Amino acid sequence: MLAHFIDSRPFQCGYFKDRKSLFEEYLLEDVSEVEFEYLLAHGVRHFGDYFFRPRCQDCYQCIPIRVRTDEFKPTRNQKRALSSCKDVEVRIGDPRYTEEKFLLYLTHKERFFSLQDDVEDKQNFRLSFYVNTPFGIEFEYYLDGKLIGVALADKTSQSFSAIYTFYQVPDNKMSLGTFSVLKQMEYALQNRIRYFYLGYYIAENSSLVYKAKFRPNEVYLDREWRPFRNAEGDFLVPQDKLQWKNSDHLVQASSYMELT
Repeated sequence: MLAHFIDSRPFQCGYFKDRKSLFEEYLLEDVSEVEFEYLLAHGVRHFGDYFFRPRCQDCYQCIPIRVRTDEFKPTRNQKRALSSCKDVEVRIGDPRYTEEKFLLYLTHKERFFSLQDDVEDKQNFRLSFYVNTPFGIEFEYYLDGKLIGVALADKTSQSFSAIYTFYQVPDNKMSLGTFSVLKQMEYALQNRIRYFYLGYYIAENSSLVYKAKFRPNEVYLDREWRPFRNAEGDFLVPQDKLQWKNSDHLVQASSYMELT
């Protein structure tokens, strides 16, 4: 693995207007499957070659969350979501850029404040989701032959990581976001992939609390994965303990990655 280190600077948080974010960030090339799984297991996310994880100085609410696929139990509402999208056709394949997908992404982004600062030009969109994706997989969702949603993810023999989903549905009764996660979870389970990474959970952000509804699940705290919410919905970590203070550097300036 070849690492290019980024001199990180604070920037406006996309989830809280009154806070600044700071990342531990790198440009990584030639990442092996073992290295990639290690990065996921230590809270790292990525868009293309850009890899990052939070290192904020006064807020520790971004918590990595994952599900062990063989333990997952869909809730009643999640089963309803599947039913609400019963007419949606799912196509799975390698990530493939089209103009139609970029326009769908722009339409999706308009609905969410936290996405307003995300990439808006085609070049950055392609670099983030469709260039240098050795572990990439794409789920396309069609209704009556029209593309209504796209989910981008990574997969290895042991890990499935949901990266980004964008969509527009013609009927508000359709729960396409939940449907998408369930279809990705189904794929991971069918392929005997052990872990399903959902990204970061933020208890005080209404757009991200849904992740804890896929249960039982685990969160990454104090450099270890701990049970967070059981199948019945009970929270196993007190709210005041739900903080992730990232203080170490995962990637070291050497010819190999330090697995510490």
